Amino acid sequence: MDSEIILSGDLPAATINRRVGAGELVRLARGVYTDATSEAPERVVRRNVTELAGRLFDRAVITDRSGPSAGPVDGILYLAYPGRERVVDLPGVTIAARTGAAPQKDDIALPGGVALASKARWMAENVMPSRTSARLGRRRLTTDELANWIDITIQIEGADRMRQTRARADELAASLGVSDEDIIRFDRLVGVALNTTTVRNAPRVLTARGAGQPFDPRRVGRFDTLAAALRHAQPQSRPANHGESLPFFEAYFSNYIEGTTFTIDEALEIVYDNVEPRGRPADAHDITSTFAITNDRTEMARRPASTKEFLDLLRERHARIMSARPEIAPGEWKTIPNQAGGTVFADPALVVGTLTEGFARIDALDSPWERALMSGYVVSEVHPFADGNGRISRLMMNSELEGGGESRIIIPTVFRDDYIGGLRQLSRNDEAGVYVKAMRIGQDWTNAVDFSDLNSAIEELRSLNAFVDDGSARLLMPARFAGAPSTEFDEQARVSRRRR
Repeated sequence: MDSEIILSGDLPAATINRRVGAGELVRLARGVYTDATSEAPERVVRRNVTELAGRLFDRAVITDRSGPSAGPVDGILYLAYPGRERVVDLPGVTIAARTGAAPQKDDIALPGGVALASKARWMAENVMPSRTSARLGRRRLTTDELANWIDITIQIEGADRMRQTRARADELAASLGVSDEDIIRFDRLVGVALNTTTVRNAPRVLTARGAGQPFDPRRVGRFDTLAAALRHAQPQSRPANHGESLPFFEAYFSNYIEGTTFTIDEALEIVYDNVEPRGRPADAHDITSTFAITNDRTEMARRPASTKEFLDLLRERHARIMSARPEIAPGEWKTIPNQAGGTVFADPALVVGTLTEGFARIDALDSPWERALMSGYVVSEVHPFADGNGRISRLMMNSELEGGGESRIIIPTVFRDDYIGGLRQLSRNDEAGVYVKAMRIGQDWTNAVDFSDLNSAIEELRSLNAFVDDGSARLLMPARFAGAPSTEFDEQARVSRRRR
C-alpha cells in the first residue's frame, strides 16, 4: 500500500503547490502533507504516527513516557534520536523528540523506520530527571508510575524476568546517558519489589509486593478517586428505616440483580413458607441465606474495625450466602480471573492486597454513608470470589449503614442498570459522580418507602415501578418524600443501559 504521507522532499515544490491548490493534498504541518483528503487530518495522523515519527526523525526511538504504551500519551509522542531537540505539531498529535541514543540491538523496529524502546531501555530512561512544561507535559514517568510498571512486570512476567530487565538496563545506562545515580535508584526500586532491598519512602506498591501482599494499583487509584469524590460531595444522612419487610426486599432485589430471578409470590413462598421450587434448590437457598443475614440486625450491625476483621467478615458472610453452591468454593478467594462484560476484575494474586488497601480507604472515611459506598465499591471492584460478589458487596455496604444507624440502600430491579452503570463509570472512566448520585437516590428511595407491612409494601413498590425489568419505566420516588430529587439522571450523567 502506498504511503498516505508526503514530505516536501518527496516531490518538486511546484508539484506539491499545484496538488495542494487542486485539493489533492492537505498540509498537516510544515513540509508534511497527505493525499487522504477525504478524512479528518487527525485520523490520518493517528493512523500514520509511527511512519511520521520515522520519516521526520532519523533513527528515532519511542521511549520515555511513550515507552510503555508504544504511542502518544495525552496527545504527545515522546522520542529520542541522535539529533537536536525538536517538536512537530500535527493535527491531534505532537511529536516531541529529544537528543538521545539511536536504536539499540534489542529495541523493536516498527513500520515507518521508527523503533520502540525495549522495556529495559524505557525503564532506564524513565528514571532520569524530568521537567514538566505546559506544552509538552511531563516527559518521563513519575516514580510511582514507574513503580507500577515494575510491579506489573513482576506480576505478569515473573521475578526472574524483572531481574533480567534490570540487568539489561544497567548495561544500557551509559550508552543512553543515564547517570550512575539514576540507574542505582532504579535498581533499588526493583530490589524493594523483590524484597532484597529496603528504601525509605519507597512506593507503596513495591513495598507491598516485597512483603508478599501485592495489590492492583489501578484499582487502588479508583478507590482514591471515590474517596475524594465522597469528601467533596454533599453529606448524606437518612435515619434507619426498620420496617419489618425491608430485609425481605433487600434479599429479593439483591439476588434478582445477579440473575436469581423469582416472581415476588415465588420468593414469598421460599422465604416464609419454606417452599422449594422444583429444580432450583440452590437458587432458593441464595435468597433464604441472604435473607437470614439481612433479617438479623445484630449481624447487619457488625462493622469491621481492622483489616483482618474486614477480610474475615467477607469470607464468613460469603460462605453463608453461597453455601448451597460448593462448586464455587464458598468463603474462599477466587483462583481464576473473573470478569463481567468488558470489566476485568482484580487478578486472584492481588485480591488480599487490594482488599487490604481498600479497607484502609474505608477506615479513613468519617460517616457511615461514605464508608458504605466505599465498602460496596471496593468489594465489587475486586470481585474477590468466584461468584456472589454483587450480593456480598451490597451486604457489606448496608452493614456500614445499619451499624451507623442509617437507612440501608435497596436497589430495585428497575434501578439496576443505573446502579451498575454507576459502578461501570467509575471502573472504566474513573468517574465517581454517577455512582455517588445513584446511591444517593437509592438511599433516599429506600428511606421513603413504607416497609412496615409486607402486603402494603408490595403494592407501593409496584406503584413505584420497582419490579419493572424491561426498561420501559423509571423508578418513581414515594410522594411522602417531600422535595425528593428526580430519579432521572441528566444527559451528561446518564449511564449506558448495557450491563457491566
